[in-house]
Amino acid sequence: MKMFKLFFLSLLTAVSLQAYAVTVPGSLSAHFTISMAGNGQIYRYSGTVYVNRSRAFIANFVRPSRQKACNYKADVKWIDYTAHTVIRYDVGSLLDMMQILKVAHRYRGNLYKSNYHGYHFLLTLDRKGQLNRLTFTDKHGRRNTIQLSGVHYNTSPYPASKFRCVSPRGFRVVQGKI
Repeated sequence: MKMFKLFFLSLLTAVSLQAYAVTVPGSLSAHFTISMAGNGQIYRYSGTVYVNRSRAFIANFVRPSRQKACNYKADVKWIDYTAHTVIRYDVGSLLDMMQILKVAHRYRGNLYKSNYHGYHFLLTLDRKGQLNRLTFTDKHGRRNTIQLSGVHYNTSPYPASKFRCVSPRGFRVVQGKI
């Protein structure tokens, strides 16, 4: 589950792949749907996300429960409003979708494959050559799919104030382990 969260977050740091070159717009907003299959069960998440080229992002989950994920440099905060908990991750190079995309190679049509840190990725591009789906299999064989929809690309970045991610007062703060 932890690695699923981290790779979902890394998807948000890069959004377009043209042949072997990465192109990132100034900013984007999108709806997302995530499916995670493992241990005989399927987990589904959905919400909205905002991303800046500077790799700043904020994702608001609405299903199955209210959660928020945001980053600051190599740190990621995962706020769970139901559990009243903030989990802080020091993700370092694991949250580097740019590297994942750089080692991607065309598989067929609009599909690309990439291997990074022992994870296998299948990237699907839309007709404009922009990333709209990422499927990856983790080291334990769990399959995770992230689908973007209603994507809006902007040439200029959103203001920094849009990405403020304050830990709510009274929430327990713990250091997450990768």
